[in-house]
Amino acid sequence: MDEPLVRTEIADSDPQRRPGPWKLIAIVVVLTLIGVWLVPDNAPEDQADTQPLATPDQAPAGVRDSVPSLLSDGPADDPAPVETPPPTEVVDARPGARARALIAEMRADGDIQLDEMFAAAQQTQAEGEMADAYLLYFFAAREGHAASALTLGTQADPAQRDPQDSVFDAPDIIQAHKWYEAAAQNGNVQGRERLADLRRRVEQLAADGDPQAQRISLIWQ
Repeated sequence: MDEPLVRTEIADSDPQRRPGPWKLIAIVVVLTLIGVWLVPDNAPEDQADTQPLATPDQAPAGVRDSVPSLLSDGPADDPAPVETPPPTEVVDARPGARARALIAEMRADGDIQLDEMFAAAQQTQAEGEMADAYLLYFFAAREGHAASALTLGTQADPAQRDPQDSVFDAPDIIQAHKWYEAAAQNGNVQGRERLADLRRRVEQLAADGDPQAQRISLIWQ
């Protein structure tokens, strides 16, 4: 028998060899290593989840000093006190403010001193505060102070007033008559004499044809 033919027959008659599992194991190991290498490490996150929350004392110094603790009853540091300026006193600079203040004070005390008010009127007039002087004279005269009424009559009377020192801007016969009459009614003798003199002068002017005196005479009748 030919030798090549014999070898061929022997080879065909041998049982086939199956491949072993080693290749499959090697592939699994390689894939496992690749998977472990690609997956990120979650250990820090897990550890962070299990760590207790930091207390205010454990916070960083910058945060602890600048942010009040939410667990405390108040702010971490007391704020600096704010200085409040003293209240500004409101000064009434209107004409007659001093007179109104004095009258209000006496009314509040329930003790109106007419002589004291008359003296205050003379003082303010001497200081050139004519509005204050007029209000004080007027209030006291209306309350029955004869000297105040006589003063107003005198400073309104054309024959008696001092143009440089009068609470009235111009002579006024009607005002003079009004206040002379008030002084006379409160027992002032000089006021009664001034009233009679003023009437004679007005009647004489009316007789001479003065239209203003004639109108005043009609009012007085």
